[in-house]
Amino acid sequence: MTRATILLALLAVLSFAARSFLPPGSEAAGSGAALAFGFLLLAAIQAGHVLKPLGMPQLTGFILCGAVFGPEILGLITPPMVHDLTVVKRVAVGLIALTAGCELNLRSLLPRMRSIVSVGAGALLMAFTLVFLLLLVLSFWLPFTRGFDAGQRVVVSLVCATVLTALSPAVVMGIISETRSKGPLTELALSIVVLADLVIVVTFSLTESAVRWSFPGEGGPGGWGALAAHVGGSIAAGVAVGTIVWLYVWRVGVKIGLFIFGVCFVVAEAGGALHLDPLLVGLSAGLFLENVSPVSGHEVIRHTEPAAMPTFAVFFAVVGAEVHLRLFLAVAGWAVLLAVVRATGLLVGCRVGARLSRLDPDLARRIHTGMLPQAGISLGLANLIAEQFPPWGEGAATLLLGTILVSQLVGPIVFRSALARAGEIGKRDAPEASEARITEPESTADVELRRG
Repeated sequence: MTRATILLALLAVLSFAARSFLPPGSEAAGSGAALAFGFLLLAAIQAGHVLKPLGMPQLTGFILCGAVFGPEILGLITPPMVHDLTVVKRVAVGLIALTAGCELNLRSLLPRMRSIVSVGAGALLMAFTLVFLLLLVLSFWLPFTRGFDAGQRVVVSLVCATVLTALSPAVVMGIISETRSKGPLTELALSIVVLADLVIVVTFSLTESAVRWSFPGEGGPGGWGALAAHVGGSIAAGVAVGTIVWLYVWRVGVKIGLFIFGVCFVVAEAGGALHLDPLLVGLSAGLFLENVSPVSGHEVIRHTEPAAMPTFAVFFAVVGAEVHLRLFLAVAGWAVLLAVVRATGLLVGCRVGARLSRLDPDLARRIHTGMLPQAGISLGLANLIAEQFPPWGEGAATLLLGTILVSQLVGPIVFRSALARAGEIGKRDAPEASEARITEPESTADVELRRG
């Protein structure tokens, strides 16, 4: 911990020294993005090492590193640098989603689908309902909803509640990779957050259409046509990417990790112009590789694992650098309240869904922790609201981003603690990791029969 702290301080001093050679008031162009990337890569990893002995996930260190050295506090990473690193974020999201898809074998998930659907649906519905009701009450005091009629308050509360209900496959995958976890909680949490965010994409399009109907003339094109093109095109691109990776592994079979990174970079660059979602593209590619192609998804994960931690470090450091701390302080009270209500909804919904599906009690007590973190899609949707609905979207996005920040900082810590209590940390490295069930335990008669 002491060594990591010293190295982090030295990195900061050297980077500030490099910046000092610039003329006053000027911005580093081109090389500035390279400086930001290199600094965040090294500094975030050291920040993660500083927090690890304290029992906190390294991912939290990555986020805090970006926030501290970002534009809002020390200013070593400037807004133009953060903007230039957007493509790095898209590459990381694609790679994280690809890895998550490769972890999901649909054949093995089929017997557990009742638990996945029941727990996931219960959590999303309860969290959405409680957050929506709270936002509807707050709409009478929030500045950006002043002057709205009843219908407009309802639709704005609906679209904001949808954003806050979103989960984070990126954070869950990051914690799982960092802790080398394996077991029922790991598998169920990853399955739920991945499938839940697909539902959120569709739900957001519906609520967004309601907003356009209530506020005529606002925003760009949307509706079912745009949704079909966005989701369908991203899934088709993902299948194409999975096919390309499969053919490369089959016919070439060398430098697989480097090739996959190159493909993710191409998808990130082309995705912006073609309006493709890197999350959906990567997820579809991973699901195709694991469930359709002859290539094992775990083989793909094995080849990309050496670069997993650097990828997570840069991605979450950039996420931290994008946090608007001054705006957060203005809405901190409401943001904390919304985060608490959201967490309560997830907890209650998971308990109800677990009871309906007869989930193992120990697993039922912990599964909601994997749904607490937020990042990725929720950040994207909040920024989309700010861009497409300028009269009130900026104020709504400020409140949403403040709530997401609370979940970003608290969620990973709680989920890692739950994995530790479940005894799943490090199980992926065990030579004979036991495959625990996520349903009811075996009865005594079943155990005796198996022994016999």
